[in-house]
Amino acid sequence: MHETAGSGTDARTSTSRNYLVAVVCVVIASEALPVPRLLQDLVYSLVGLSVVVAIVVGIRRYRPRAPTAWYLMAAGQSLWVVADTTFNWQQDVAHVTAYPTISDVFYLLGYVTFAASLAVLIKGRSGLRSDLGSALDSAIVTAGLGLLSWVLLVRPTIESFDHNPLAAGVAVAYPAMDVVLVGALIRLISSPGGRSPAFRYLLAALSLLIVADTVSDSFNLFATNKVSGVEFLWLLSYAAWGTAVLHPSMRRLSDPGAVPDVRFRGFRLLAVVVATMIAPGILAVEHLAGKPLDIWAVVGGSVLIALLVVLRMSLAIERISAVHHSLEVLQDELAVQATHDPLTGLANRIRTMQLIAGALGRSNRKRETVGLLFIDLDGFKEVNDNHGHRAGDEVLRVVAARMDQQIREGDFVGRLGGDEFLVGIEDASDPEDAVQLATRLIAAISEPIGVDDGMTVKVGASIGVALGRGGLTDVETLLHEADLAAYQAKAAGRGRVELFSNTARAALRQHHDIERALADAIARDELLLHFQPIFNLSTGVIDSYEALVRWDRPGVGMVQPDEFLPVAESSDLIFDLDVWVMRAALAQLSEWNRERGDTNLQIAVNVSARHVSQQRIRDDVERALRTAEIDPGQLVVEVTETALMDGSAAADNLEALRASGVVISLDDFGTGYQSSAQLSRLPIDVLKIDRQFVVTDSDSARSLLELMIKAAHAFGMRVVAEGIETTQQLELVIELGCQYAQGFHLGRPGPAKAQSPDGPPASSVLNPSSSRIGTPSSAALSALDPALSPTTT
Repeated sequence: MHETAGSGTDARTSTSRNYLVAVVCVVIASEALPVPRLLQDLVYSLVGLSVVVAIVVGIRRYRPRAPTAWYLMAAGQSLWVVADTTFNWQQDVAHVTAYPTISDVFYLLGYVTFAASLAVLIKGRSGLRSDLGSALDSAIVTAGLGLLSWVLLVRPTIESFDHNPLAAGVAVAYPAMDVVLVGALIRLISSPGGRSPAFRYLLAALSLLIVADTVSDSFNLFATNKVSGVEFLWLLSYAAWGTAVLHPSMRRLSDPGAVPDVRFRGFRLLAVVVATMIAPGILAVEHLAGKPLDIWAVVGGSVLIALLVVLRMSLAIERISAVHHSLEVLQDELAVQATHDPLTGLANRIRTMQLIAGALGRSNRKRETVGLLFIDLDGFKEVNDNHGHRAGDEVLRVVAARMDQQIREGDFVGRLGGDEFLVGIEDASDPEDAVQLATRLIAAISEPIGVDDGMTVKVGASIGVALGRGGLTDVETLLHEADLAAYQAKAAGRGRVELFSNTARAALRQHHDIERALADAIARDELLLHFQPIFNLSTGVIDSYEALVRWDRPGVGMVQPDEFLPVAESSDLIFDLDVWVMRAALAQLSEWNRERGDTNLQIAVNVSARHVSQQRIRDDVERALRTAEIDPGQLVVEVTETALMDGSAAADNLEALRASGVVISLDDFGTGYQSSAQLSRLPIDVLKIDRQFVVTDSDSARSLLELMIKAAHAFGMRVVAEGIETTQQLELVIELGCQYAQGFHLGRPGPAKAQSPDGPPASSVLNPSSSRIGTPSSAALSALDPALSPTTT
């Protein structure tokens, strides 16, 4: 079926090509061979008539979005066919020498109709968006060429027909219409939309027409004999015109394009600069040639061009200011996100660490004791599993608000992540005060919480308390002690408060036990990998997998990543763990390459910030790729924003990996300090937006997500939305232009044997007729989520 569709497209493309070859051959033969003049006239009219037929056939066959523009072209071409026929009859048969004639009426009406068709076509390509910048560029060029035409053609034409005002008016109308067509040409080139073969043929036809008209007008005015070859240019213009409308890409020629480009560059910049130089150039040439200066014409043209340039500059400045304002808003929003948790509004981990450090500093000066409460919710996982993440998010918001109400002025609450919170007490000289606050927090948290549909849930809390003073302890030690006390409280039955003590230090021993066992597991190859698919939202197929490490500890069972990864991070064991994951993931990818018969699939591997900042990361990656015989472009190294905050070493290492062909991905974007303004300076190829920006339903969060996606695209990065868990979230990221997504709604992590690395075949989900990049076909949507299929009821 796909072969048939492709054959049909090839056949239609060959139709336009055959038309072009046939018309060019006929034109060359009629001009080169000694044929009678009447036969040449007949060929001229038939070629023009063939363009009309081609336009009608193209409209019926391809059904463009804006057929009005093409019907106007057909009407304009029909008027020119009538004009050509009557002109040739009057000249070669009736030998009429009068000027103007009825032919000129049809010619000029044809120009007006053709200009109207171009206006409709340009409006269709611009869509509903205001593209005033391109319109002003076109107006500047038109004004400049109008001034040049006045000096070179219009004024001499008027002077040559001073005895016949009607003839002068008709003669002047031709260069005037050509100036309008040049303006339309500039406007068409600068309009948004695709540069398809039909578009290029149409530009060629328009350019040939303008050149032929200008040469003809010039020779009629300044030469004693008619220039040969002008009719050849007109006929080639007709041939290019017919080829454009017979090409299949004409169907998309009137489709709305992307957002108009507000920047001056390339052809548009050159055209505007040349147009602004026409007025002084005219005065200079006339002065050097000793001719009378067209002072008032140049003054009028200069004033008009200057006004248009001022308007253009004002528009550019306004739009640049708007873009700058949008970036400032995004940067401000990200600055807030960098220090606050978007779900609860509390201080996030980074800000909380800063608050603890500040409290310790003040306690050292005042000789006071700082209290730190580590709150770990009990029963939260069950809420998520039984009622969904939306209910879990509501629980976190309510818990955060209740804790904030319980603390004193000057104390603070922060969220570490997940269901873990911290409460800082500025003056906790009496340990009993900290314990009593923790008891009140447990009571407040344990109250029933209403979630969706009037349902209520209950969670509890286990709280660890640690006390310290600046100069005697530091942030990491105090946090570690509070964490261990919370671990002890949870192990003792939950819903309890534990003050860090010798018993808590036993938990530290357990930490060391996990560290030793994990080292043995890596050495004995006892770890395993699960893979979560990442989907291309345009095609619905699996683009890559993220490798996630799991540990089935002998005699213990499955150990959660959040239990052993922090242990690895706290020592050099993280380097060995990263290398094991990388080698195992690439070995699996090598097997998938053999099964698939290609190397299109990518595998993403998370690498710790500490590892990225070390020179050894380059050698570790190179050895892993060489061992598995994997193309560097198939490996995606994922790092967090923390890695890029560790100085220039990490950035240099990532740049070196990119230079070798490895893809670099920034994970959990938006949760740290990086802002959109810094994206252009970061050595990354892929931006993974954190789940918290996808699950929030507020308009401000949606706007922030859209700004983040646009900023990433502006710097040429691919964007992956993480944590897609509902149909609504999938629809949102597709609507905002996100290219890739992953999450439980699309595919849960699982062992390699449970995955299908081929995914749905691309040919079954691609929509060849879709011209908008990033817009999935209905089949692609259905492949991702049956609920998004247009046929779903």
